[in-house]
Amino acid sequence: MELHQKEISINNHNHGLLKLKLAQKPYNCGGCKEPEYDLQACYQCLKCDFHLHKECVPSPYPFYLGLISCDLTFQSDPRGNIITCDACGKHVRGSFYQGLSHGKPRYLHPCCAKLPFKRTDNSGVVLDLKEKTSSICLICGNQGHSKDFKSWVYVPRSSGANYCYHVSCVKGKVETWKTTEEDSNRRRSYGPGGGAGTSGGAQMMEPAQRQLGIVKSRRGEKVLDFLDMAVEIFNIVVSLLFGLPPLPFSLVVKWLRKNK
Repeated sequence: MELHQKEISINNHNHGLLKLKLAQKPYNCGGCKEPEYDLQACYQCLKCDFHLHKECVPSPYPFYLGLISCDLTFQSDPRGNIITCDACGKHVRGSFYQGLSHGKPRYLHPCCAKLPFKRTDNSGVVLDLKEKTSSICLICGNQGHSKDFKSWVYVPRSSGANYCYHVSCVKGKVETWKTTEEDSNRRRSYGPGGGAGTSGGAQMMEPAQRQLGIVKSRRGEKVLDFLDMAVEIFNIVVSLLFGLPPLPFSLVVKWLRKNK
């Protein structure tokens, strides 16, 4: 387990010490500039709304990432260069890690550079982080890796499984769900950029719904069957990202079946 200091100071924030504590609301990280909806511990300023991922704390020391056999060094800013993260395929707007692997430049958001190599979903299936696979992503329905689509994947460890989850799709799906939830409940805005990531997530939702067959023209039992599948995949995604137990949406489906 990586240990983190309870208080730090950084050069690009002049309000003194940042304290490590649980986030109370979604925020935009002051380091990588990415939106964050997972309310885990992060560094926070007590005088303003500045938040910083633990992974985005500047480091003078390189670290070795075995997945891509690469030494990575911390960079505070892309300095006007247009680069994308190898892990999630999103643009790099703030701090990042860079390196050179087999003559190929590598760029990673700090949180993507420190993704866990192994996850376990809510059904007990062990998933391993891989750079690519030929399996189909259960969320977007696309192949795990192609020249036009850049994303690392989580794949089941069992040899008989033929599906995966794109890192980018897991990230986008949860961002979309969180943003939709906040809009539907009419919660207060968390400031400029609080809904960032919505468009990317929304683009992933449409092919995912086509993959699941959830279309308005279908009715009756067939729709509920597909809704069952959608609920299960949604629960897996939430469990993967947050480590939470399954959400009780299946009770809604059971109620619909009983009262249709």
